[in-house]
Parts: sequence; C-alpha cells; structure tokens
Amino acid sequence: MINQKRVSPETIKSYRDTFRIYIEYLNVVHKCPPQKINLEHIEAEYILGFLEYLDQKRGNQTKTINNRLAAIHAFLQFISFERPEHSATVQRSLMIPFQKTEKRQLDFLTKEEVDAFLEACPMKEILGRRDRMMLLILYNTGMRVSELVSLRCRDIIFDGSGITGYAHVRGKGRKERNIPLWKTTASYIKKHIKEHGLKPDDKLFINHMGDELTRSGVRYRINCLKERAQKITPGLKAKKISPHTFRHSTALHLLQSGVDISTIAIWLGHESINTTHKYMEADMEMKQKILEKIAEPSVSGYRYKPPKDILSFLAAL
Repeated sequence: MINQKRVSPETIKSYRDTFRIYIEYLNVVHKCPPQKINLEHIEAEYILGFLEYLDQKRGNQTKTINNRLAAIHAFLQFISFERPEHSATVQRSLMIPFQKTEKRQLDFLTKEEVDAFLEACPMKEILGRRDRMMLLILYNTGMRVSELVSLRCRDIIFDGSGITGYAHVRGKGRKERNIPLWKTTASYIKKHIKEHGLKPDDKLFINHMGDELTRSGVRYRINCLKERAQKITPGLKAKKISPHTFRHSTALHLLQSGVDISTIAIWLGHESINTTHKYMEADMEMKQKILEKIAEPSVSGYRYKPPKDILSFLAAL
C-alpha cells in the first residue's frame, strides 16, 4: 500500500485502524490472541461476524462499516496474489457485499448559525481564540477536517502587504489546491502564529497540552461550541453538527451567491463535478426560485369521474 500503490497517509491510517479493530475482535469474541491469527481467520464467517460486531457493539454507521470492509477486501485481493492456494477461501470472503446506505438530506448551517458559532468562542481565552480561527478557516475554505489538522504554518502564504493570502491544502489522492483567505481569517491566523511563537514547520493547530490537534479533538471542540451557540440560536439543537457540516455550508452558500458548480468543485477539491451536484439538491432556496418561475395551474380543483362501466370491468377481473 505504501511503496507500490503509494496511497495517501490518511488511507494508511484508515486501513491500520481496520486491522487493529479486527485483531481486537478476534481476541475478544473468538478468544484468539494476535500471535495465533492465521489465514483461517479471514473466512467469510469471521468477517461477517466482524461486521456485525462493528454494528452492534461499536455502534458504527453503515459508511464506516463499508470502509472497514473495503480495507479487508483490499487485503484479500493481496492474499489472492501472494497465496493463490487460498483463492477459494478468499473468493468466498470477497463475495460479502457492501451494505446499502440511505441518501439523507445534507445538514448545513445558515449564515446566522455560523455567526452564532463564532460568537460562542470566548475571546478572552487562548482556546476560544484558537477555536474562532478554526471555525473561520473551516467556513472560509470548506476544507476537510483531515486537511485542517494537517496544516502547517508554511501552508499559509500571506501576500506582500501581509493583510490577506491563501491556504495551500493537500487533499485526497495527494491533490493540492490553493484557497484564498478573507482578511479576517488571515488576521486571526497571523495573530495565532505570533501568540504561540510558531515556526514555519510547526502544525498550525495545537491542543491545550501543546500536542497536535486531532480530528476527534476538532469534533469535540465543535460539540462544545454547539452547546454555547444553541443558546444564541435555538434552531441548532435539532441539527447534527460536525466539521464536515461547515464544508457543506461553504459549498451551499457559494452556490446561493451565484458561483458556478464547476468552480465550487475546484474550491472543495472534488474529483468529479458529480460529487458537487448534491449541493444543488439540498438548496431549497434555489428550488423555491425555480418554482416561482413556473406559473401555477389555472384550475382550482379536480375530481375524477369514472365511466359507468368501470365497476363492471373491475368485477370481471
């Protein structure tokens, strides 16, 4: 995966976590310690049990379960090449299908709700100032949480005046893109770097222990801020907010501002423009404007009157 396929570090971490959990499952459920695991333990029965374990014991969502299964499938394909004598076992395990997922409506924040999150950051505290900078970057750039926590100070490039600049982002599939920053965002970043005495190679985001901020750390801070923000805007209580919600919100607000969908795809770092079409489906404001352009029918009502012979027809069936 690393040397031949040269997959991204994030993919490696995902695969690593899959097998760490799988080994834990074999140890806990089947009383098989790591040193006794062999090719017998990749049979379909074990993998199906593992998927059920993810669902019932760990409470994972369908998307996560499918990601774990994809990692196992990749390993099985590797085994089929390296150990062809086990191809029968491998093929049975490879036939385990991915679970179907529900296509749910995207959650996104209104501009007022974004402002409520920003107001929820206590600016007299170091943590509050860092959180506001974090939210501004998420909303300004629409970057993924993995891209956010991997930012280093050298990835923020200021212009000659030092007032504004852009963020150099390394996204999925090793794709790189530059995203311009608002003056407000650039100002917060500049003050943050100066306040903490950060060097170009240092990670931009650090936690209260002085270590690198993790993805789970970002999610935890957003959950904390939501508790404060929903006191300002009660409508937030009904929404499930994650770092990705800010990405959805950025895309939707760009769309509502008249930015074409291909530009939004480039902004977000999407592989295909088809991925960006989901924001058009979620934009109720755009749908309402389309509806207003269509003239309503002039008839006030409609009542179907069946012919007299309909009952005879139905009776004859």
